[in-house]
Amino acid sequence: MTLPSPAPRVIGATVTYGARSASCLATLDALLAAGVSEIVVVDNGSVQAARRDLDAYAREHAPRVHVHRLDRNEGSAPAFGVALALAVERGADYVWVLDDDNLPVGDALVTLLREERALRAAGSPLCAVAPTRAPGFAPEDIAHAIRVEHAREQPREDRSFAGVEGALFARRALERLGLRRPRVPDAAADLPYAPYGGLLIGSDVIARIGTPDADLVLYGDDLEYTSRIVAAGGRIRLSRSAIVVDPRGQRWMPPGFEVLAMFRSTNDALLYYSLRNRIHRELRTGRRRSLARSANAALFWALCLACAVTTRRPGKLRVLRRAAADARAGRLGRRVEL
Repeated sequence: MTLPSPAPRVIGATVTYGARSASCLATLDALLAAGVSEIVVVDNGSVQAARRDLDAYAREHAPRVHVHRLDRNEGSAPAFGVALALAVERGADYVWVLDDDNLPVGDALVTLLREERALRAAGSPLCAVAPTRAPGFAPEDIAHAIRVEHAREQPREDRSFAGVEGALFARRALERLGLRRPRVPDAAADLPYAPYGGLLIGSDVIARIGTPDADLVLYGDDLEYTSRIVAAGGRIRLSRSAIVVDPRGQRWMPPGFEVLAMFRSTNDALLYYSLRNRIHRELRTGRRRSLARSANAALFWALCLACAVTTRRPGKLRVLRRAAADARAGRLGRRVEL
């Protein structure tokens, strides 16, 4: 792939952990093939075999690949914070952030750079561009991802609670019943926040918004981090043309109706951090207490009670209550072991 001229210095950044070296090395191969100048890999507590694989890869591709090791899994927020900081220290003009199982399709990097530069030329120097993430390389997977992601309507975080917004809930229900026309995908969609996976962000933007909040540990830290761009008057563009494959392997929380999925989830620690951080982010947006917020909280807990009965998993309700209480009290940091 040929980067725009003059070619900017793009440094890839990823975080890996556990026994995930096989997927991570495939991501590193894809980053190098895309034309990044260097790659920073943060080893977030990998097992010994995975460490050996990463070290061997770094030696083989020296001096373009650098592995920074953490002794234990510190969570995504601290680890991606280290990765971003190291990339900037190494002189990046842009940092391309990928999860350790992401695989860019074709000229995704070239497309992201072109769209980012277009935003700047249009008067938005505080910006970032996110790709459309598809579950696979098949054309139908990519087409479906473009259709779904660009038509997705996010809840208003100045009034939602735990992702529940009554008005949006009603609109989605009407769409499923065929009583309301589905939202038409945007040709050029701006996002209120974006995940790390595939995000292209300038080093000057990182200097402006800082690094992820380590106290969030993991889940939602990427959304809080990128929401700072919009809060500061900037823009995040969701690209229709830049595609990154984000495999939908076995997940700790199944797809579908989100509240029900919480009760069917398989990891209480991840459930805790996911909900705590989401409510924390919402309460920092708009008024902490309002009639709309209270109504949406009541709707969320009513849905939780119904799901607890349906799934016969009342223990999940205790996890959710603790997460909500800690979010309201501002009790962040590593409170549950991973």
